[in-house]
Amino acid sequence: MIKLFRNIRKQLLEQGKTTNYLKYAIGEIVLVVIGILIALQINNWNEDRKEKHVMKLALNSLIEDLKQDSIQLNANIKSIQEDMQRLDKFRERLSKPEANIDTLKHIARYEYLPFFNPSNELNRNTIVSLLSTGNLDLFDDVIKNEILKHNSKQLTLIKVMDENVQIFLTTQSTTGIIPQSENPALEMAAIKGPLLDAYWNNLNDTDLINRMMITISQKKMMQYIIELQKEDLYKETLRMIDLLKNYQNTL
Repeated sequence: MIKLFRNIRKQLLEQGKTTNYLKYAIGEIVLVVIGILIALQINNWNEDRKEKHVMKLALNSLIEDLKQDSIQLNANIKSIQEDMQRLDKFRERLSKPEANIDTLKHIARYEYLPFFNPSNELNRNTIVSLLSTGNLDLFDDVIKNEILKHNSKQLTLIKVMDENVQIFLTTQSTTGIIPQSENPALEMAAIKGPLLDAYWNNLNDTDLINRMMITISQKKMMQYIIELQKEDLYKETLRMIDLLKNYQNTL
């Protein structure tokens, strides 16, 4: 093609057709410019197609992460609520006029569960990848800001959980929880038999009351704060799933 154009220009010059040559040269330039513009348009189209492909993959992954988070958060919330109900029942029983030290000992020895689920892990692989690779900038500003806000809420939950769990554990290390509990849910007790009976019979009543009151109230407060945070994040996670699905349908 280039050789053909060169021959045409040569013939026009040899024939002295300067005006026709100029017209031809201008036409050739126009054709080259048009060709460049078409090439740029095709390149832009390919880039847009690649970016949309990356966005669709990221959206699919992010939605799946959020779905798993919603399942996990819902299960955590139910577990926390069940534990808080148990703690409320302990408080109600111990607040009755007929409650005595034997009531407290029975709760501490056979009913109180010192354990809780400290898990604060969320499925953050996709959102961390979007932030680290810069692919978050591919999304429009509205969706980008929503993802950033959700990321902030996730980090807040993790921080709140870590801080409150640490406060509770610090309190327990000071007051001392009752490790000899014989709750049926606890398969392993330190010891059994006469020595364990002697332990409970010889406990200082005032010390036991102090330790259990602090333990129950501190655990209830910890669970209450964590539940509020998880409830909030759970609702936001469901909203984000719907938002991202709707956005996905526009791509």
